[in-house]
Amino acid sequence: MAKYLNKTNFKKVAFGSEDYSDLSGFKEISAESDSRGELGVIKIDNCIRLRLSKNLYSQLEKPEWVKFLMGDKKIAIKSVSDGTSGAYRLGKGAIIYSTPLGDRIIDAVKNVEFKENATTRIGTINQVQENEDGSITVILSL
Repeated sequence: MAKYLNKTNFKKVAFGSEDYSDLSGFKEISAESDSRGELGVIKIDNCIRLRLSKNLYSQLEKPEWVKFLMGDKKIAIKSVSDGTSGAYRLGKGAIIYSTPLGDRIIDAVKNVEFKENATTRIGTINQVQENEDGSITVILSL
C-alpha cells in the first residue's frame, strides 16, 4: 500500500546552513544512451513482443497496421492500410505480438543483450518521410 508523506513534515534546508549536505562527493547517474530507444523488444517466456514508443507511434500518425523493412543497421517502419500483405496489426499500447518478427530484429542487433522477462529499447529515429501514397515511414538507426 502506498504511503503518503506530508511535505510539512520535512524542513527545508538552506544552502550554507549546518544541516546542508555537500553534494560534491556524489556521482551523477546518467541515463544510458540506448535505454530511451524508440522500439521496445519484450521477451517473456520464449515469446517476443514489440512496442512502439509514444514518439514513434505518433510520428507514424497512430496507424493500426505497419510493415517492417530491414536494412543494414536500420529498420524502416511504414504505416499501411488494413489488408496490406505482410503487415502487422498494432494492439493496445502500440504492441505487436510476433515472435518471428522479434527474432529477426534481435538477430539484426548484435551488440545489445536482450534479457528474458525484460524490455530492451533499441533504435533512434533517423528520418521521417511521407510516401507517394501519403503514408508515413519512420527509419530507425540501430
